[in-house]
Amino acid sequence: MSGARRSGSRNSRRNGTDGERAEAAEAYRRSVARLQHTAYRNLRQTIAYATIFVAVLATWMILIGAATPASFPWYAASVLGGVLGLATYAVREPRPRRYILAGAVVLAVVGVTGIFLVD
Repeated sequence: MSGARRSGSRNSRRNGTDGERAEAAEAYRRSVARLQHTAYRNLRQTIAYATIFVAVLATWMILIGAATPASFPWYAASVLGGVLGLATYAVREPRPRRYILAGAVVLAVVGVTGIFLVD
């Protein structure tokens, strides 16, 4: 084997101008920013869907009569958490949407925990 490097080898370095490197770095930053934005949006939607699902189950349990007077406030908290989870789709500003989503999660968790502790 010869010790000479070919032009297409992995170790060859692409020589570019500073402008090309800066443009490539900016394109990379934009790509990462889009990925982070999409990941956050998917996480927010998944959390909102989970609170809405808990609210649907709690509403169903209330409608079929499974809620006792002792457990009704916990079911109501779960339903309210789902309503807040649904409200995140109406709010467009990121900061209030984050607070509404946090409230939805807290209410859903408190409601489910209370339901299990009472029953």
